[in-house]
Amino acid sequence: MIRRAEPADHPWIVETGAEAYAELGDYTRILPSWLAQAGVLAWIDHDLQGRGRGFAMLGFYLEAGSPRAEVVADLLALAVLPAFQRRGIGTRLLSHVIEVSERVAPTSRISALRLTVAETNVAAQRLYERAGFRLIDGSTSYDRGQRALRMARAL
Repeated sequence: MIRRAEPADHPWIVETGAEAYAELGDYTRILPSWLAQAGVLAWIDHDLQGRGRGFAMLGFYLEAGSPRAEVVADLLALAVLPAFQRRGIGTRLLSHVIEVSERVAPTSRISALRLTVAETNVAAQRLYERAGFRLIDGSTSYDRGQRALRMARAL
């Protein structure tokens, strides 16, 4: 089941994300800064006992340098604990984020949902491609220099 994350869930999100993204950078620093921003929403997938299995974070913000102050939707993070991977949890979390983005898009004039994925994370790239994401121009790097790809999906 997916539910909106509450402030009491933030330590679990940070711990889970730091484990999932350990090779990419210091997510014990990055995730709390994202969670503190007003335009960031987070959801947790949990079992019947309320134990978290994965999470997703979605950010809405103004595009820096945009001449028309365009609002951007960005999938900031999606992680599933290793013991629960390959059970459809990542797909459900991604679908939830897409649904939320599609509901907000018309009134906020958001045209696409964007994300960044590690170049070596082929499984995640396939998940995103199945959901309609396509590579966009420009690649980037994480804190530790690992290459990353930018992808987007029209809303």
